[in-house]
Amino acid sequence: MATPAPVWAFVAYQALLPRAGSTFAPSLLEVEGNPRGSDIVEVETCAGCHADVVSQWRSSSHAFASFNNPVYRAVVDQFRTEVGAEKSRFCGGCHDLALMVDGAMDEAIPPSDSRAHAGITCRTCHSAGHFRPDGNASFTLKGSPIPIPPKGDAAALLAHKERAAPPDLRSEELCASCHRAFLDRSTGNTHHLIGQDDVTPWQRSPYAGCELHLLDEELPQQDCRGCHMPMEESILGDQAATNGKIASHRFLGGHTWLAAMRDDKSTLERTRAFLKGAASVDVAAVVLPNGTRHIPADGANVGPGDRVRFDVVIRNRRVGHRFPGGVMDAQDTWVELVVRDRGGRVVAEAGGDHENSGDDPTAHVLRSAMVGEDGVPLWERQTNRFRAGVFNHTLAPRETAVVQFDLTLPSNLTDHDLPISITANLRHRTRNLHLAELSCEASENTRGKAFRSQHAKSDLNACTPQPVTEISSSTVWVGSGWESEPTDHLLPTWQRVYEHGLAWLRALQERIDEGRPSLLLALDMVEQTGSYHERAMVLSALGMLAAKEGRTEEALAWLGRAEVYAPNHPALAYLRGFANAEVWRWEEAAKHYEQALPAAGYDDRFFMELALARGSSGDEVGALWAAQMGLSIQPRDADMLRIQALSLRGLGANVALAAAAEQAYSNVLVADMVPVVRARCSAKVEGCAEERNPAHQHSVRPSNR
Repeated sequence: MATPAPVWAFVAYQALLPRAGSTFAPSLLEVEGNPRGSDIVEVETCAGCHADVVSQWRSSSHAFASFNNPVYRAVVDQFRTEVGAEKSRFCGGCHDLALMVDGAMDEAIPPSDSRAHAGITCRTCHSAGHFRPDGNASFTLKGSPIPIPPKGDAAALLAHKERAAPPDLRSEELCASCHRAFLDRSTGNTHHLIGQDDVTPWQRSPYAGCELHLLDEELPQQDCRGCHMPMEESILGDQAATNGKIASHRFLGGHTWLAAMRDDKSTLERTRAFLKGAASVDVAAVVLPNGTRHIPADGANVGPGDRVRFDVVIRNRRVGHRFPGGVMDAQDTWVELVVRDRGGRVVAEAGGDHENSGDDPTAHVLRSAMVGEDGVPLWERQTNRFRAGVFNHTLAPRETAVVQFDLTLPSNLTDHDLPISITANLRHRTRNLHLAELSCEASENTRGKAFRSQHAKSDLNACTPQPVTEISSSTVWVGSGWESEPTDHLLPTWQRVYEHGLAWLRALQERIDEGRPSLLLALDMVEQTGSYHERAMVLSALGMLAAKEGRTEEALAWLGRAEVYAPNHPALAYLRGFANAEVWRWEEAAKHYEQALPAAGYDDRFFMELALARGSSGDEVGALWAAQMGLSIQPRDADMLRIQALSLRGLGANVALAAAAEQAYSNVLVADMVPVVRARCSAKVEGCAEERNPAHQHSVRPSNR
């Protein structure tokens, strides 16, 4: 997206207001012409020329996105029972196009209806256009036929390509129209809530060209297709292949369970390989009994009976959206910790019961939690009952987090037992066990068996055990004799130390400074042997830390030092703006943000911060422009809608226009009940208060020796 020059000359003020649904509401789907469900279902015609594409698609989650997927069916049937069939158009706009366009989502869905077994077919994506940034199926489905060209007819082939593969088919906006969602009263909720959103984190990341929020290592830009549709060999003679390769239509992600249900060993192994290394885990530091921190953890002087704490750092290394992504409340990715003596015997562990129970309080689980009005987490995707999110431990692109594990080492350890090893494992399965149990029951009941019997493709049993995939692992040795044990760390020492410091920037305000010693140590290391860019990375992180603590002059000094090694890097301009904004120096903040503006790209958060700085320094016109730039990316952002409304009112805009802008803000502002239900979770649900702490602690269980 090209960012226009900041020219503040308006002939007439306007308001950017969220688009409402119409025929297919609460979905935002629109149609052009008269698309028919029977056409959407049909894929065999496509297979005649595109054998590789269709073969790959048949193994994908897109092919099992409708009622033929027992997990989706269990959830959508429950939704329809509780709030009615018409509201389930919210789901159908993305999952059930064949049913939607025929009006069938408003009725009972019998197992015999072939449209309910279709999934997201060729004619879904290849007939979509006019994409809008709202999500909830914010696209237009074309009803015109896709002409099938006779062999050797060049003109007909061109017409086929123009209809089936227009340029916007290859845009991220296609994916964004369904991989972003929101809830509101139209979906059975009491107020506006953000739903699944894999789009916004990508737009704010270096993969989308935004380098503002962190001076990071240099990374190539990558869109949805770059990760999920890489080129692969055409083995079936696909007519769309170029130089023997075709864009993969497997859409690999984290769907290991679906592959297991289908007994598709090839797709399971491909998916596991895709997940491997997506995020990293590291036992980065040890807090010793005297309270000092040994960084890095290797070689910490610990012994029998010592009470120690391990800092485990997790980083989203190469996922362009949050990790794990998608429906984050349904995810099940967790950290296990295993402590062994020199002989390999398990001394203690944390998270070891999670694979079987799905509810091990000693495991750190990377997921979000949505609660109902009573403050109790809802783990079965009961979206209409959602009232608030209480925590989110998933990681944005390149984000780093720290979690702590407390352990008292057994007092009966001997010199022969030392050193001890601490291994952290990051493990993944597709869905939490609460949702898996619901899906299993729905798969085996009368309706589920009827769906499975109707179509061989749909014969999926959700009682199939979920595969567990190890994404990353790390081992350190501590105690006497540690030097003689093998180590094989993924990262160089300076980077492990740096990422430990970086992770603490995500903590609560009163604990942020725990990252300072690590960052200073990392700086000492890179100043001796590191590259200029590595020095700038560490210096800018120290600047960010000081800014978050309100030490503005110190922050600017660190950033000035970073500038020497990374001249004119946009992150440094942004961080100078951020440092000033943290202490309400709005004019200074706006000045620095404007220097970062050319590198903003699709980053809605940046435009919100720029709008706030301009508006707070009295620049109503500049604030309106920045807010509307952000709203063109994120139409329902409460902060930007508020700034737009305030700016229009301050500029004396038309009364009706200003009122409409204020109403749009009112529709999405955080409901009064949100802090209430969060407090109920902390008060009533064991562990909820601790989970709300972004850098919280788990206990390590001693084993029986």
